[in-house]
Amino acid sequence: MTDALRAVDAEPELSGLTTVFQPIVDLSTGAVVAHEGLTRGPAGEWHCPEKLFRHARSRGELAELDEYCRVLALRTALAAGSAGPSALFLNIEPDGIPLGPPPEEAVTFLRGGGRLVLEFTERALTGDPARLQWFATRLRHVGIAVALDDVGSHPSSLALMPFLRPEVVKLDQRLVQHPVDEEVARVAAAVGAYAERNDAVVLAEGIETLEHERTARALGATLAQGYRFARPGPLPVGSGRMPVAGPGAPVARGPEGPTRLSPLDAVARVRRLHRGSVEEVRVVATLLEQRAVSAEGPTVLLGSVGPDGAPRAERARRFAAVAQHSALVTLVGASGPLPGGVRGAALADGDPLRDEWDVAVVGPHVAAALVARPCGVGEMEYAVVHDRDLVMEVARSLMSRTVPAPGAAAPGV
Repeated sequence: MTDALRAVDAEPELSGLTTVFQPIVDLSTGAVVAHEGLTRGPAGEWHCPEKLFRHARSRGELAELDEYCRVLALRTALAAGSAGPSALFLNIEPDGIPLGPPPEEAVTFLRGGGRLVLEFTERALTGDPARLQWFATRLRHVGIAVALDDVGSHPSSLALMPFLRPEVVKLDQRLVQHPVDEEVARVAAAVGAYAERNDAVVLAEGIETLEHERTARALGATLAQGYRFARPGPLPVGSGRMPVAGPGAPVARGPEGPTRLSPLDAVARVRRLHRGSVEEVRVVATLLEQRAVSAEGPTVLLGSVGPDGAPRAERARRFAAVAQHSALVTLVGASGPLPGGVRGAALADGDPLRDEWDVAVVGPHVAAALVARPCGVGEMEYAVVHDRDLVMEVARSLMSRTVPAPGAAAPGV
């Protein structure tokens, strides 16, 4: 255990922390395929986990407490042996993303044949998307899958979901516990399209009645958890080796490739580049950015400043307009201030984006990108792509340079 975890372990108010486990079932068979580990505080003042986490945040110890809770859940699962979970879902706070390697308990769990899934909320996607993108890649390198929690509780999660590429999409319980309306239908369509494109699993939370279960199935869920199946509780006493995860448990996908490469070079590998004037490329960029203004639903707009070094007034107004209603708007490489709501980033010497003019528009119903760079006096080589996978490669490269939101917490330890 790290020194930080030892310090948290010594806190008197943490001496009674425990983990309870709620089963996750396969809706087609009713079989338990995983469990979610949930922290419970000691009796009395600290029993409510939310209060405990607020206390830790006020003392600057949120990351330590967050990791402590995951370690405690893993220890409890390992101690249960054959009676413990074969696949385990654990939560992570958006501002508690750790820098170091996974704890030894996680490595032991994985080596024993278990599967791990870390759950992030929509807040993690908007707070520091570049860091989250990096962390998800690290997780997948060691075989840990990713889940996006509370999908549908905020529209921006639908636009940002492809950047995290979660193996599991957890539907917010509001979607299954309230009558289906137009908004629920839009969420279901976006989640269904994402799951089909990315071979992801849809999990419904808060299933308490048969009606909830039917709604969950209609929304495309194949896994579910809730009081209809079981309440959270302690694990029974087991012995021997831990069980190996079965076929219904989520599997980590392969990690994403490097994101700091040139977007234009990535596109040029598979698409022919055109030659045109700077003004021609400016028109193309304007058309794509206008898509973000008029697109249905939440949209992510990412761009680099291009040959001007700073956005022209018209472009600045367009980005500001998109930022008023979009999940994330980024313009990297600007030499001066950016319009309100638009995030940016300085580009290091040698960064390929210094020589490129890139734009990416991503949403549940739109995917388009422009890549361009000078190839002569007043001329540029460029390509426009609409293939979603290729657009996402461009978009992730731009996202990897995006600064955190104002007021975002410092990274965990």
